Amino acid sequence: MRLSRIQIHNFRNFQALDLNLVHNAVIVGENKIGKTNLLHAIRLVLDPSLPDSARQLKDEDFWDGLPRPVTRDQTITVSIDLTDFENDENHVALLAEHLVAPEPMTARLTYVFQIIEATQGEPTKESDYEFVLYGGDRPENRLGFDIRRRLPLDLLPALRDAESDIGSWRRSPLRPLLDAVAGRISRDELAALAANITAATEAAAQNEEVRKLVDAINTRVQGMVGPAHAVHTALGFSPKDPERLLRALRLFIDAGRREIGAASLGSTNVLYLTLKALGLDQSVAEGHRHHTFLAIEEPEAHLHPHLQRLVYRDFLRFPADPDDTWPVTVILTTHSPHIVSVAPLNSLVLLRKTPDGRSTEGVTTANLDFEPAAVADLERYLDVTRGEMLFAKGVLLVEGEAERFLLPALAKANGIDFDELGISVCSVAGTNFLPYVELLSERGLRLPVAVVTDGDPTDDDGRRGEARILQLLQAVVEPAAVAERTNSQRLAMARDHGFFVGDHTCEIDLFRSGAHDAICQTLAELAPGNTATTRARTWQANPRTVEPVRLLKDVTAIGKGRFAQRLSTRLAAGSWPVYMRDAVTYVRTRCR
Repeated sequence: MRLSRIQIHNFRNFQALDLNLVHNAVIVGENKIGKTNLLHAIRLVLDPSLPDSARQLKDEDFWDGLPRPVTRDQTITVSIDLTDFENDENHVALLAEHLVAPEPMTARLTYVFQIIEATQGEPTKESDYEFVLYGGDRPENRLGFDIRRRLPLDLLPALRDAESDIGSWRRSPLRPLLDAVAGRISRDELAALAANITAATEAAAQNEEVRKLVDAINTRVQGMVGPAHAVHTALGFSPKDPERLLRALRLFIDAGRREIGAASLGSTNVLYLTLKALGLDQSVAEGHRHHTFLAIEEPEAHLHPHLQRLVYRDFLRFPADPDDTWPVTVILTTHSPHIVSVAPLNSLVLLRKTPDGRSTEGVTTANLDFEPAAVADLERYLDVTRGEMLFAKGVLLVEGEAERFLLPALAKANGIDFDELGISVCSVAGTNFLPYVELLSERGLRLPVAVVTDGDPTDDDGRRGEARILQLLQAVVEPAAVAERTNSQRLAMARDHGFFVGDHTCEIDLFRSGAHDAICQTLAELAPGNTATTRARTWQANPRTVEPVRLLKDVTAIGKGRFAQRLSTRLAAGSWPVYMRDAVTYVRTRCR
C-alpha cells in the first residue's frame, strides 16, 4: 500500500494543494511554509490518537485568503488517496467501500469541515460547523474508527523527548515489544522468574542498613501525615506480580553498565527510532494494524550528519522486490540536506509560496520520467552540497569548485547577497548539466535555474561551450522551435531559457573583464616558483601580454579550488563577465 495523493483545500496556509506521491515522502521548504500544517492535515484523516475535539476546527483554521466572515459555502477539505493494495485481502476488505477508481485500484478517504446543514443563514459562531469523515466520493459513506485503527498515522513531533518517552511505560515504544514477549512466555515460567526476583529482593531487604533506611522513610512519613494517611514503603528490584514483572525491565547501554539517561541525545533518538520501527513491524505482523503511516518532524534533531544519513537511508528504503509489501510509509519534514542526500529521488516534496504569495503550493518528483541511469546519476550526485539546491529559491549550476567560490563573491562585490535571496550555487563536477536541469526546471521542481559554463575555445575558433548549451536547449524545447533558426538565434533562445556560456574559461573571462589585477596578485602570492611569480607580475603590469594557456596552467598548478578561494577575497565591483552577470540576473528576477 502507498499514499499516492494528498489534496487540501482552504486549510491554514493551503488554498489548494494537490500532491502526487510515490512510496515515502521527504518534505522540504523554508520556515513557516506549512510543513507541520501538511502533517496535521493528514492527521485529521488518519490519526487515531487525535481526539474529536481537535478535529473540530476553528475560524482561524480556514485559509487566510478567504474573506471574513467565512461564508456558508466555504469548507475545509482534506482527501488522501491510497493505492497498491489490491493484492492484500485485508486492505481490500477494509477499503472496498471507499474506491474511486478500479485501475489502478484507488481508495479515497476525506475529511470535511463544513457548516451544519440545518444552520440558518451565514455561520456566526464555531458551533455552526461540524466535521465529517467519509470514504470514496460519497459524503453519506461515513468512516468509522476502524479505518484509523487499521491504517493509523503515528506522529513523532519535532520537540519529542526520546529519553522521557522510553522511560515512561505508558508512552514507551518498548512497551508493545515487552507485551509481546510476555505473551510468548508461559505463566509457569513467569512465576519462576518472579520467585527468583522475590528471593533476591528479600535478601537485599534483610540487610541491616537497608532495613534502617526503610524504617526511617516509613517513620518520617507517618510523623509527617499521621498513621491514617501514611504510605507504607519497601525497597525492591521489581514488582513481585508475575504479570507486571517484564514491565520493570529497562534499557541499559554500554553492556548494561549505564541507564538510558546516560546516553547522548543522538544515541537516545537512534534507540527510540529503532524501538518504534520494531513495534510498527510487530503490530502489522500480529494483525493489530494493516499498515502504518509514520510522520516524523525534523528528524535531524540531535543526530550528527553521518547518523542522519545512516538512520534515514534505512528508514526511507524500499523493498528490493516490487512485489514485496512494506508495512510502513514514512512521511518526514526536514531542513537537513544530509537527509535529502539519501532520499530516493522520487520521494522529494518541495513546499513554497505561490506566485502571489498568499498561499503555499507543492511540487514533487513523484512523476519524473527519468531513465534508470539518470535516476542513479542524480541520486549519486545529490550529495549534501547539491542537496542544498532543494532548499533554495533559485539555483546556479556551474562546472566546478572555482565557479562555486567565485560567483557568490562576484555577486556580493556587486551588491547582491545570495544568502538573502536564497540562491544556491551548485557544482555538477563536470559539464553534464542535463539531469540537474530536468530535475529543477518546469519538468520537475519548477525552481528558477541557470547554467553557467565555460566557452572552451577550440583550435578552429569554435567553442565547445556553445555546443553544450545548444544540446541543453534542444532537450527542453520542441525540435521545431529551433529547426529553422541561425546559430546566433539559437544562442539567444538558450539565454532566454537560462543557459549562459563564456568566451573562454572562467579565469580568462574574469581576467579580461577587469579582474586582472586581483588574479595576478593571487597568482604571485600562491605561485609554486619564481618563474610563475615573475610571469604574474609581468601580466599585472601589462595585461595585454597575458598568455591564456600559460595562465591556466599556472592556476592548475596551484589548484583551481584553492586559487578561487583566495581570489574571491580580492574581487571588486564591476569585474565580472557579462555571461555570469546575466545568469545571476536571470535567476534573481525569478526568485520568489
